[in-house]
Amino acid sequence: MNLSVLTLARTLPLHFVGGLEESSWNLARTLARVGVGETILTTSFDGKARVTHQDGVEIHEIPYVDDRLRNRPTYRWWPHFAFAAARYVRERAMKADVIHSQSLYVDGFLRWPRRPPIAVTMHGTPRGDYVGGARDKLIDEVGWAHPRVLLQHLDVIRNTRRVRRQLKRVEAIVPVSRHVAEILPGVDRPDPRVRIIPNGIDPSDFPLVDHADARSRLDLPADGHVLLYVGRIEKSKGVHRLVDLVSAQPDLVLLVAGEGPYLSALRERIASRHVQARVRLLGRIREERPTIYAAADLVCLPSLHEGQPISLVEAMAEGTPVATSHPWIPDELLPYAAIEPDADGMVRAGLALAEQTNRMEVREAVLSRFTWDRIAESYVGLFEHLAVGSSNPTSGS
Repeated sequence: MNLSVLTLARTLPLHFVGGLEESSWNLARTLARVGVGETILTTSFDGKARVTHQDGVEIHEIPYVDDRLRNRPTYRWWPHFAFAAARYVRERAMKADVIHSQSLYVDGFLRWPRRPPIAVTMHGTPRGDYVGGARDKLIDEVGWAHPRVLLQHLDVIRNTRRVRRQLKRVEAIVPVSRHVAEILPGVDRPDPRVRIIPNGIDPSDFPLVDHADARSRLDLPADGHVLLYVGRIEKSKGVHRLVDLVSAQPDLVLLVAGEGPYLSALRERIASRHVQARVRLLGRIREERPTIYAAADLVCLPSLHEGQPISLVEAMAEGTPVATSHPWIPDELLPYAAIEPDADGMVRAGLALAEQTNRMEVREAVLSRFTWDRIAESYVGLFEHLAVGSSNPTSGS
């Protein structure tokens, strides 16, 4: 069938570099490549409405951020995006077989008396985001006794109730991992509307790089163990625990790729532990990702909370096993992951796993199942099922 999908993505890589933005865009352009009529609604950051086309995707940037909002943190913008998107679609009489929201921005559409079916991809939950970093970040900034800490907690409660109400009314819920599926508020298990579809990778971004060659290119020691962390530098991600581990074990080298608000504190911790020679801060990486992943013996993520971190799947695309504090990766990849709650146990189990792991087997497990082409097939099947079951392809009335 000729399928048309209207995707709601609050931000794209043209705004920010982040996992949500990258996955939203990669899925959209892959759907367009396989013949889906893909239209994205996103935020206009300069206040100007514009329509552009890229890789077969029609992109509408919606101006809704007024002067009052512009002076507030961006997370305060997103509830307004949900209603601005619905208003924009209705005013232009845009039509689609399915509305697909990357995270939950469907409040305005749910108020329509007639609408297309809605599928929501859930990358996390308000409670998970709170525990996973927002709480500690605010406490570090203002202290635990500040009124803003209580207000933040109340915000999480309100947002969780809002998410629960909306999830009850959508036609399909797509958590990106089993972990996210297990913590969806108000969703009973099993629920036939829930279908886990992970994020994927573009295999052309990850040509095979030899492990020994990669270490040589990066001037890393041939002996010893190389750990790698890739992600945003926040305290909740636990990268400081890896620094402490390196200080206690002289055979470890740590590569840290990413940027974020905890970077200055991390530099101080590295200096205080006297491990500057064995901890490298690489900053944000892009083209060099295959070499850096291939050089590592183990990619570590001792984080408090994640949805489905794509860095772990990218690492496995280069054959590198991973170690995490929770099983955030697809079940099919768990044989190549060490899952331990503390950093020390995680690294010990991970290095033992790495010693007995065939790196080509790990790579094949990713490339055979978790490319964006394969992920798009799952979404097309879901969208076609929703469209066939709906007699209302209109965009609202």
